[in-house]
Amino acid sequence: MKRALFFVNPNAGQGANGLNLLEILKEFARKDWRVEICLTKGPGDLTKVLQEEGEHFDLVVSSGGDGTLNETTAGVMAIPQDRRPVVGYIPRGTVNDVSHNLGLSRVPVEAAKDIVDGVPFTMDVGSLNGRWFNYVAGFGLFTDVAYRTPQEEKKVLGRLAYLLDGVKSLSEIQTIPVTMELDGEKVQEEVLLGLVTSTMSIGGFRVPGDIGVQLNDGLFEVLLVKKTPTLQGIKDIGLALQKGDFSGDSFIVRRAKTVDFSFQKSVDWTLDGEFGGSMKTAHIENHHSGLTIMIPAKPKTPAAEKLTKAKP
Repeated sequence: MKRALFFVNPNAGQGANGLNLLEILKEFARKDWRVEICLTKGPGDLTKVLQEEGEHFDLVVSSGGDGTLNETTAGVMAIPQDRRPVVGYIPRGTVNDVSHNLGLSRVPVEAAKDIVDGVPFTMDVGSLNGRWFNYVAGFGLFTDVAYRTPQEEKKVLGRLAYLLDGVKSLSEIQTIPVTMELDGEKVQEEVLLGLVTSTMSIGGFRVPGDIGVQLNDGLFEVLLVKKTPTLQGIKDIGLALQKGDFSGDSFIVRRAKTVDFSFQKSVDWTLDGEFGGSMKTAHIENHHSGLTIMIPAKPKTPAAEKLTKAKP
């Protein structure tokens, strides 16, 4: 019989009751899964359990927001690739960028059905100085809203555009001198914001697909927002972010497997909406098809169909 390890955070939202756990377990029983429930005790517990026991299961299931999936990924990626279990994810957070990308249901029982009846999809995973992330690593202007503001306000790019539009003086804006190296190219700029992504949704704000986003192509999309000398330039950047238009001179867009950043002083990073540490140098690498996750057999949206199209 196939074995699944199901993580439940009893302190999240309505806990197990909010999940409708009994109905979810019935879905797994329907496909002859033997499910073991693990109640998490606090931040990092899920990752630790997976590191120690994950390889003994065929499937690990977690329920929560992007941070919960990040913990799951960190645990699974610590297991040798030939023994890594498949991941099942039941989205419950406010924003859930990954669920938008993969077309996962926000109704727990429906999400469980998609796990047991779905298909496996291998997606790229990123690492920043050894820390794992699923879809975005970022630094600079207002990226800390992802982990310093209430959940309902975690629409990072949308909120950034709103804040930029309200800037009354250039003194309100802090820029960061950065050196970026990728694919033999060296870029030196003063920037407002830097993002390394594999997503069409950041903080609930949808990124247009014309910058080449794909979830399993072995490449990241890299976006730098350059310093601007005028207040109108700041407002223009805010408007461009609202439109999702990164074609102007204020933006540097690249695609790469590995990216290296260096700064004059330590800079705070956010990983998948959580604080990722403060550092003067950052090495980011795309681990191609590092994680296998269950997705609906039939994509629920055109965006999910495009993003999950298998790469050779």
